[in-house]
Amino acid sequence: MLNNKEFGKRVGLLRKNKNYTQEKMSMFLNVTPQAISKWEQGYTLPDTGILPLLAEVLGTSIDYLLTGDSLIEKKSPYDDQYKKEEYYWGTEPSLLAEQIVTLMADRSKRSLLDIGSGEGRDAVYFAKNNFHVDALEISKPGIEKIKKYSEANKCNINILHANMIGYELQKEYDVIYSSGSLQFLPLAQRRTHFDKYKKHTAAGGINAHLVFVDKPFIKVAPDWEENEFFYLSGDLAAFYADWQILYYDEQIIDCNSAGIPHQHAVCCIIAKNSVVS
Repeated sequence: MLNNKEFGKRVGLLRKNKNYTQEKMSMFLNVTPQAISKWEQGYTLPDTGILPLLAEVLGTSIDYLLTGDSLIEKKSPYDDQYKKEEYYWGTEPSLLAEQIVTLMADRSKRSLLDIGSGEGRDAVYFAKNNFHVDALEISKPGIEKIKKYSEANKCNINILHANMIGYELQKEYDVIYSSGSLQFLPLAQRRTHFDKYKKHTAAGGINAHLVFVDKPFIKVAPDWEENEFFYLSGDLAAFYADWQILYYDEQIIDCNSAGIPHQHAVCCIIAKNSVVS
């Protein structure tokens, strides 16, 4: 049975993440601001006929609005690869993960969110270095790999089975991290997601990301999906223009993830939340 209050909470959080007032959203939906207020407080529910437009305005799915979950959202293009015995991305940590461990060596607070954790190579590396890790991953086979790898290394990881798109962060982190996963964020929603990551980073905390950058002289990778979208040079720097940028670099890397040697143009950023709360 649909929980009115939970539905209203999801609508309210999604609206605020889009920086919409109730008045502005009411114009999109052709309803009164009072109607939206009643939805968000759990007093009433919208007519079913308005749900498709409501989901579109909020950049989510009807399933998510109604249940907080979605069967469609719980599938990954890497499921078949993750079902195999070998680790598709390998087990060695990324260079970016190693930089974060070095940078945080003297800090006592080490809560970390790994967005798009894959098979857990970086999540396990962080956990082995005394981070309290939440691993956000959409793929069920990927999650099984994370469990298997973390158990083999005798470390604890809190796994969040969810899609990064529309996922509502529940707490603050000292580090929010991603390596090669944020290309799945729809172009129109990127600013909203990066603002969300920044909002849920503790004072003095860090965001670190590696994204794929569009370069005309680099061929598209053989395992690139239709729902993956390149970044442009400077995008990450713009998202963190109000933070202290500790590290920023673009480079060409070699990859063999699909069994076919190829290259990627990537951009890495490490930015510190220096905003005084």
